[in-house]
Amino acid sequence: MRVRYNEDLSNVKNMAKSIMDLVILSYDRYDLFLTDNNKDNLRDIIEIHEDIRRKASDMERLSFELMALQQPIAKDLRLLQMAIKLASTYKRIASHFEQASLILIDYGLNDFEKDLLKRFIQSEKKMAAASIRAFLENDLELAQITIENDQVNNDLFAESIEYIARENKESKIGAMELSEKVLLYKYFERLGDRIARVADLAARL
Repeated sequence: MRVRYNEDLSNVKNMAKSIMDLVILSYDRYDLFLTDNNKDNLRDIIEIHEDIRRKASDMERLSFELMALQQPIAKDLRLLQMAIKLASTYKRIASHFEQASLILIDYGLNDFEKDLLKRFIQSEKKMAAASIRAFLENDLELAQITIENDQVNNDLFAESIEYIARENKESKIGAMELSEKVLLYKYFERLGDRIARVADLAARL
């Protein structure tokens, strides 16, 4: 029974890693889209969003079952509690990916905007890899560094809003495109927040 319990705890960690792999894969698809302008990459992200949500629900369910049916010691209980919160964070990440992709399907980007998104992607991919490593290895220092690195995304969001506001003022984009692109950049800024949340959960283990 105890062997099975330990295997299930390992499965929770493996599930957390496999879901983050899908998050990183989504960023890779955005990179491809910005390179070749093939919207099939965006449709792939929307499909991956469903996989992330499903796998996050599976991890959440297993964690609840282990808490209810076993008597986890304090350390294991913290892992299961953080895994449940992590599942919720993953679902939010998936939702942001879906909404950002839908906007990109409808609205084109100029070269400066593509560069902005590439910088978001580079920053957040690095954070994603670091945050899940911190979670799996209980690395408090790495978790704290990852949280601090989210400031890059906050700065990019401010730069993005200043740019599209200027584009609108100069009548290069209309009010509808302005509002949609505010949402687009906000989704990427929130993605950074969500990934920083993964690091925050790691710091609580």
